[in-house]
Amino acid sequence: MFGRLFKARIKLTLRSKKYMFWTLFFPLALGTLFYFAFNSIYSSIQSEPIPVVVEVNDSALEEYKVLQAFSMLDKDKMQKDLEDYYTEKATAEAMGEDFDKAAPINEDDLETLENIESFDDVVKVPLSTFNKDYLTGDPDTIKRSDLPIIQVLEDLEYENGTKMVEEISCDSHEKAEKLLTEGDIAGIITVNSINDVKLLVNGEGVNHSILSNIISKYLYQVNLTIDRMNENPEENSDVEKSMDLASFDLDYVSVRSLGGENKDPFVTYFYNLLSMICVMGSTAALYSTIDAQANQSDIGIRIDGSAVSKALLEIANLLAVALIQIFIILITITYLMFGLGINFGGNTLMIYLTLMAASTVGTSLGYFMAHIGSFKAEIKEALMMVVILGGSFLSGLMYGDMKSILEEKCPIVNRINPCAVITDSLLSLNLFGVGKVYYRSMMYILILDVVMLTIGIILSNKRSYKSL
Repeated sequence: MFGRLFKARIKLTLRSKKYMFWTLFFPLALGTLFYFAFNSIYSSIQSEPIPVVVEVNDSALEEYKVLQAFSMLDKDKMQKDLEDYYTEKATAEAMGEDFDKAAPINEDDLETLENIESFDDVVKVPLSTFNKDYLTGDPDTIKRSDLPIIQVLEDLEYENGTKMVEEISCDSHEKAEKLLTEGDIAGIITVNSINDVKLLVNGEGVNHSILSNIISKYLYQVNLTIDRMNENPEENSDVEKSMDLASFDLDYVSVRSLGGENKDPFVTYFYNLLSMICVMGSTAALYSTIDAQANQSDIGIRIDGSAVSKALLEIANLLAVALIQIFIILITITYLMFGLGINFGGNTLMIYLTLMAASTVGTSLGYFMAHIGSFKAEIKEALMMVVILGGSFLSGLMYGDMKSILEEKCPIVNRINPCAVITDSLLSLNLFGVGKVYYRSMMYILILDVVMLTIGIILSNKRSYKSL
């Protein structure tokens, strides 16, 4: 019985001209248009660097000095001196002798170090807290050019070796704005702190998109590093672990990872296209579920009155739709990678496996939407198209910077938006390869699948048609 139901749903889905057009032929055509539009643009701008003015606030440099002071702290020496001090003090008190030796570190400063539980706690520590006798270097020697964002901008290059960004010297913000207005520079980058970098541009253009992409990726990586520092605050209660917490890991904020294997900023449009295809599979899952509902169609009434197991039918339908969607995404990615020669960055096999896993999000979404309320099928389809197109817009398919804007203003949207979650998984493969960041993106995909399927199953079991 399962085999018959499975084959029947595959045939019905493949015969749906609307479904095949929107999930296969339309994305192939759109991907081809993207290729011809963006490939020539990116190739044409690699001959010269993008001029920018970079304004660094004193607070950003001071913050970075504090972070580096933590990483320079010789905690073993400090702890040994503290142990010796308290041993000598206890001995003197036990013998009734006066003890006027100064502590190697001020008690208030020590308490400050012991109470560090997050990145925000680290950067609030005054630089004067650190006793230079316990530092392996001098944080006062740190210069503007040592800031991570400055290092990245200085070292970034196109594939042909041309510098990507050229910093233009300017002694005031007013002069920088004048240069921007006159078109002499492409943007003004303002560095307020390690994780607060703003970009001001005048209008839209290719250079502006590239700069925005650079800043977005930089902030993405910096925030990931900060998240790592904040993940387990309960494990950083003592001084030694506090020191480890404060060592700002610049391996994440590197030129290689910022550029990824493909530095083309327009590749994110292809990521969003692929995420849209994965989510578009929800239409087939929606109708395969609705067809079996007695309050939606005559076929549903006959199915409800038959001996066919409702659970078996839903499983067969979902597996059939998921299989077709996997084949569609495989055809599309093969055409884009090997037909058009688009470099997505990252391991090819992992890209295929990632998209196969991501295609289940659409199936879960369709199943979930099919069980929401008792609306007509047309209304449910319209609502789902709002979710698909709205999600694609918010993840950057129509406006490349939208996802970055949301990441700054309302990051929760990027965590629950299926399109953004899938795009993140592909972006992390390009930037970092297979690792912690990638696994976190895949975890979000799994969570979305589980949540939507669970809610759908609960609503399905509660559904009855006694009034029919």
